[in-house]
Amino acid sequence: MKPLWPRVRSAWRALWRSSQLDTDMQEEMRFHVEMETERMVREQGLPPQEARRQAHVRFGGVEKYKEQGRDARGLQWIEALSLDARLGVRMLVKYRGLTLVGGFAMTVAIALGAVAFEGLTEALNPSLPLDDGERMVAVQYATATPGSPERRLLHDLVALRDELVSIEHLGAFHTVQHNLVSGYAPPEPVEVAEITASGFAVARTPPLVGRYLLPSDEREGASPVVVIGHQVWQSRFGGDQHIVGRTINLGGTFRTVVGVMPDGFRFPLDHQVWIPLRASPLAYERLQGPWLYLFGRLGRGVTMGQAQAELTAIGRRTAAAYPETHERLRPMVLPFTYDHLGLDSPIRVWTVRIAKLFLGAIAFLVAVNLAILMYARTVTRLGEIAVRTALGATRRRILAQLFTEALALTLVGAAAGLVLAHVALGRLQSLIRSNGTFPFWLDLHLSIGTVIYALELAVLAAVIMGVLPGIKATGRSLTASLHELNGRTGTRLGPMWTTLVVAQVAVAVAVLPAAVYMFWHLARLEVGWPGFAAGKFVIGTLALNDEVSVDSSRVRVRQLELTSRLEAEPGVSAVTFSSNVPGYAPDRLIQFDPSTVLGAGPSTLLGAGVQPVGDDGPHDVSALDVDLRMFDVYGAEIFAGRGFRAGDLGAAHAVIVNRAFEQELLGPSTALTVHPENGRGMENPGALGLRFRYVRGRSERLGPEAPQEWYQIVGVVRDFPSLSPAPGSDGQPTVYHPAAPGDIHPVILSMRFNGRIPAGVADRVRSIGAEVDPSLQLRRVMPLSDFYGEVRSFWRYLSWGIGLVTASVLLLSAAGIYALMSFTVARRTREIGIRAALGAHPRRLLLNIFGRVMRQLAIGVLAGSLLSGAVFSNLGVSLGRATALLLAVATLMLIVGVLAALGPARRSLRIQAIDALRTDG
Repeated sequence: MKPLWPRVRSAWRALWRSSQLDTDMQEEMRFHVEMETERMVREQGLPPQEARRQAHVRFGGVEKYKEQGRDARGLQWIEALSLDARLGVRMLVKYRGLTLVGGFAMTVAIALGAVAFEGLTEALNPSLPLDDGERMVAVQYATATPGSPERRLLHDLVALRDELVSIEHLGAFHTVQHNLVSGYAPPEPVEVAEITASGFAVARTPPLVGRYLLPSDEREGASPVVVIGHQVWQSRFGGDQHIVGRTINLGGTFRTVVGVMPDGFRFPLDHQVWIPLRASPLAYERLQGPWLYLFGRLGRGVTMGQAQAELTAIGRRTAAAYPETHERLRPMVLPFTYDHLGLDSPIRVWTVRIAKLFLGAIAFLVAVNLAILMYARTVTRLGEIAVRTALGATRRRILAQLFTEALALTLVGAAAGLVLAHVALGRLQSLIRSNGTFPFWLDLHLSIGTVIYALELAVLAAVIMGVLPGIKATGRSLTASLHELNGRTGTRLGPMWTTLVVAQVAVAVAVLPAAVYMFWHLARLEVGWPGFAAGKFVIGTLALNDEVSVDSSRVRVRQLELTSRLEAEPGVSAVTFSSNVPGYAPDRLIQFDPSTVLGAGPSTLLGAGVQPVGDDGPHDVSALDVDLRMFDVYGAEIFAGRGFRAGDLGAAHAVIVNRAFEQELLGPSTALTVHPENGRGMENPGALGLRFRYVRGRSERLGPEAPQEWYQIVGVVRDFPSLSPAPGSDGQPTVYHPAAPGDIHPVILSMRFNGRIPAGVADRVRSIGAEVDPSLQLRRVMPLSDFYGEVRSFWRYLSWGIGLVTASVLLLSAAGIYALMSFTVARRTREIGIRAALGAHPRRLLLNIFGRVMRQLAIGVLAGSLLSGAVFSNLGVSLGRATALLLAVATLMLIVGVLAALGPARRSLRIQAIDALRTDG
């Protein structure tokens, strides 16, 4: 046996110098033929032409020896693969319909699988870009409520630092927002990490300039210091080389810059500014104080299990010493990233793993559906397969060809799917960054692992699409296969394949109504008008630093002063405030006064002519606090009752509701009637005078121990904004509570301009806020139209995804119906021709041939309609709307089925009797 290296070298030469070796062999053979020709001419006296002929006969065919040489070099599989690849490309071109449908479906499936694989892999198995990042851990105190750990751990942090040995450099941080005021850029709120100095020892990243935080910086009375990140250094201070030692204004506190961290360092989450965590446990009771995230680094040679065992023992001792606070807590050691992604329990981790597997299985489902089409095509080629088998081709060789043909299709889908996934991941990352913190270790871009995963999906799909149908189609005797050439077989698709076609139609009918419903509402969101000039409004969140946020008097003074300054700005016509952006308030549950429930008798609180409601609830509503002049600034018309007055502030309990509140909770019979002359609501609405209260435990205004106050409706305002907050909702029942300046913190400010919004308005607003109070933060200052656009963008991307999936399901259903029809025509050619010759009417002929297929289509439509109806029922969609959608979709599927059957039906009617009999020999 040859040594390894010579064998490798020989294989390399055989692979990359195959053509040269063939040329050398041909030259050698030509030389031997010429030598034999000269000998026969010289010794036997034969003419040169005859001598050459006999020399070739004696020597044998040149191609035979070349083929034997290739076999000896072990290259026959490469040539077979090359041939199959060329045939696969030809089949893609020949069957363009199958290529388009299958390629599109595989593109969508692999794109979804790749996006899910990349995103969930980043969550489950992240790679922290820090030294020994895999040894960084988080310490969490779990409660009985999954996903709600105890974070007020200041006392526990101090105790664990003394007792816990297996975790080194135990530290903590929490995030606050402060205004950063510099002379290089306008004031802007930034996220600041209040962190222990040990955090930098855990990160093991040296500063670019200066130093990082030290334990001495945490002591009370130490000079206020700050460390900034490279991005802040460049964008806020112009890369000042003398930044270390400078004093900056951070949230009203002047701090000395002691260091700059290198580019890309954003530990612990997405932070660019760090200040020392100063909190004394003496100032708080146990489980009181700031919310903290605890973290550290596993000691040398310590495993996660060993650290968990030590922490569990400490937790038991603490629970025994302080049962009233710690008996319900369960300390846990987690990977650092899991604590910040909500993966704080095995159930949640396994849920993500199952979701990852499920989304990857979409490619499997698509491949199974495409296998129907591939099987139908393979069965029509049984004659070709039989001839190849008779000529010596093995079953394995034929299956390899079918696999390669399917692989050509899936690789095209994989390539397009990876491109689509790359675009989708980029958009997703941008969307997340624009709406909040994006952890520094996440990178939603296609990785090598994701590309390999997509290729694995493509290979698996090719096996399902090519090999499995091929096994069924070729698992027959040679004689039976040869009969395919004469049309003497009754081959059928079989129950499994026809069941899959029925399932395709059912899924399409079940999915399409929801997709159409979402697209309809998305179109309303895109082209809808909010009911006021949103392009003239600028909104922003006003907040003070945490340490002064509870001082309502200071909040009131600063809010009034800022409002006065903003109203004095050129172009500003009015400034108002609310607890949330109009149209996007939190949901709460309300319950009506039982005395107003139908059957309880009219309440004395109800005015004359007011009808009692159908039930007392509970009902879902949105609730927000608003300025007394909020409706006037937004131009929201009061249709019934009255607006807010100064006397409504405090304990008056007067509220205003919108029209959607009346129409959805009280029923159409109590909806407002519109005056025929001025268009205003008449003064007899069903909501005026009704009372309700918030259900305990679900109200954000009321804590569990707060008294359940009753609120009385004094007015009805038109819906504003009039566009739906999300697809699927025609309008959100909303309750408005009156509020005075200082009652709400943080608060949403709304500025209305007389004309166009000036450029740089966000910087100007923040500058005014910093002049009023450096600790005054103005977050997310933007035109209201841009805010609505950001909200719509989420639904837009979601609708695109649903649309692609729905389109692929619809195309697969149509292709499956087409395959069934075509297969039926191909299998019954002889019967169709004979019946046509005997005078069968075309309509009766079509009904007889395609009746079974149309019955299958009807079964699929019926099953899908029932499933979709159940979904609509659970979603609360009205019966009339659901029925209209189901009828429209069922009609669409029937039209698609008829169009898919049209081509095969026309082919069947063109079959002549003489042609059918000729196929029978």
